[in-house]
Amino acid sequence: MSASSQVPVAAPGMSHGGHSPPVTLPLQYMIAGLSCFLLFACDLAWQVARGVLFAPGSPAGVALTHLLTLGALMSFVMGAVYQLSTVAFLMPIAAVRLARFLFYAYIAGLAGLIGSFSAWWSVGIGIFGAWTAAVLYGFCGNMLVSLVQARTRGPMWRFVFLAHVHLALALVAAVVLVLGDANLWPAAQADQAPILATHILLAAGGFFGFLIFGFSYKLVPMFTLSHGYDTRYENWAFWASLVALWLFIAWCWIPMFALKLLSALCAVAAFLAHAQAVRQILKRRIRKRIEVPIRGVLVALALGVLWAIGLVVHASSFAGAVVWRGLVPFALMGFVSLTVISLAYKIVPFLVWTWRFAGAKQTGSNVLISHLLDASSARVVIASNAIGVVAVAAGVWLDSGWLCDAGAWAVAVSLGMFGVHMSSVFRRARRKE
Repeated sequence: MSASSQVPVAAPGMSHGGHSPPVTLPLQYMIAGLSCFLLFACDLAWQVARGVLFAPGSPAGVALTHLLTLGALMSFVMGAVYQLSTVAFLMPIAAVRLARFLFYAYIAGLAGLIGSFSAWWSVGIGIFGAWTAAVLYGFCGNMLVSLVQARTRGPMWRFVFLAHVHLALALVAAVVLVLGDANLWPAAQADQAPILATHILLAAGGFFGFLIFGFSYKLVPMFTLSHGYDTRYENWAFWASLVALWLFIAWCWIPMFALKLLSALCAVAAFLAHAQAVRQILKRRIRKRIEVPIRGVLVALALGVLWAIGLVVHASSFAGAVVWRGLVPFALMGFVSLTVISLAYKIVPFLVWTWRFAGAKQTGSNVLISHLLDASSARVVIASNAIGVVAVAAGVWLDSGWLCDAGAWAVAVSLGMFGVHMSSVFRRARRKE
């Protein structure tokens, strides 16, 4: 019997586990994130075609970046956090109704903010930026109150808890940037570069990175049926990640070579420790075949290691901003996005199956999760995305326009295919009802 057919029965519209919220809550966040991934793919292709993609600081580029981070990644991750936290830590969400309200408020704020960035409407950036920040603070507060109820507080819990603390701090930096741009806090304009770097590091590394590391210790064992593995590397990964993040933030404000190099070395140590933790999990797996989505997670982890090594090279070579501009999209589109995309091939079909078929009493109905999506279809998406990300980063570093464009096209096509695959899950679920 396949693992997909052994899913326990739950009430219609509910996820598994007594602590989990209604499955429609994480799904609506994930649907918004998947939609933004598709919009990002279209916008990315459009900007490449227009030849404005790599114009530094352009309104189109700022809007595109936030469409990926706030639209695609943040929306999907918020839904995943609401679902996975309850399962991983056996705790309820503190305020489910607040989470539902925040979803609609977030979509409204996100639409206004992306539109304001595109038109570079400073008043709109201020209004919708504050709106979106307030919604995300509500999300952080809801999750932090929920997380303190968890009884088990190992490395996974520490990663997830501090991820939300880092998000709250990243929002502080974002608000200061907006106030400076609007000339409401002129003093902030003098420190715009370190504030922007702090915002990027806290959001990309402190929030997304910490969440990926933490939840990997739940999802990889779950999807490979692994248990009894060595967990000591999780602690090493946590402390190395924390030290690397804050040393790098310190370097942004106090540009000492020793701080920069040490933070880069700690980043390498963090990724290698995390890779070793994942290796220990895979060594003790029961399911012999590693599915394509998990291979995608491994590819993303390999890109993360390459990013950390590139950071060391950058730190030791006194390279300029060109290398930094290559490292930022490499981390966001390579490690973070590819991990989210890969796991979506496992998470989304499960939630849709639960939503439509768990506990349903239909004569002759025997719909399995595997009927909604063939996980092996992720192979082309993962490969083209990884190749595209590497090509974009190499193009930026080598100042090669055609290589950047080719890589961006590959990423756009892969995300387009990803959107088609995810939408097919919902279509098949409706056809099989």
